[in-house]
Amino acid sequence: MLDKLDEAAPVLAGLSEPIMVAKVNADKYRKLGSKYGVDGFPTLMLFIHGVPIEYTGSRKADLLVRNLKKFVAPDVSTLESDSAIKSFVENAGTSFPMFIGFGVNDSLIAEYGGKYKKRAWFAVAKDFSEDWMATYDFNKIPALVAVHPKYNEQSVFYGPFEGRFLEDFIRQSLLPLTVPINTETLKLLDDDDRKVVLAILEDDSDANSTHLVKVLRSAAHANRDLVFGYVGVKQWEEFVETFDVSKSSQLPKLLVWDRNEEYELI
Repeated sequence: MLDKLDEAAPVLAGLSEPIMVAKVNADKYRKLGSKYGVDGFPTLMLFIHGVPIEYTGSRKADLLVRNLKKFVAPDVSTLESDSAIKSFVENAGTSFPMFIGFGVNDSLIAEYGGKYKKRAWFAVAKDFSEDWMATYDFNKIPALVAVHPKYNEQSVFYGPFEGRFLEDFIRQSLLPLTVPINTETLKLLDDDDRKVVLAILEDDSDANSTHLVKVLRSAAHANRDLVFGYVGVKQWEEFVETFDVSKSSQLPKLLVWDRNEEYELI
């Protein structure tokens, strides 16, 4: 792991909110290791305002940087100008979804900014021009915009902001409208209790599949109580075999999957 830390260290130190990396020989400084409950090696501890948190995420250099940036960010950022919004979007990158409340009282989303901090960026824009309304395609305020830069998707929530309506929108928008099924997105589905409408394709990157994914996206817009996903046999043959599908099967196939062993062909 040390070589990954060495690779990530200068990037972390150069962030707008720098993260400093230090190494401790816990065999030599046993009292220090005991103080923080370190009983195995290597252990990575993150100190935020002096409070230690054990980091258990990926230790690849790029993912380490991505995840640690998220750890130290505010639960909800306050954006006072167009330039602040632009900087927030650029610094957030493309790995996590973003929720930006335009004209939304920050107290309304503060709870969810903390609850879902590890999975998304949250901000409220206090002052902004109509350019941002055009960029994110909303026409009134208050509005909460959910953006998935990685998938070039966005959606808008106009309320109501009371009760479970707001959290339902946030929770459902943590995933893109159409989810490409891979090892990473399967982990994200662990925290989502919705059933999955799954399209199994021959190759999820060819032209015919691209058209079908657009159809799935339209269906997802109309029904947020389900997750709409797709996977290609070419991309993940081992996974699709769990649904008794192989390269020789007639494709595409559409099924409803409860993410356990139960599924039903449509």
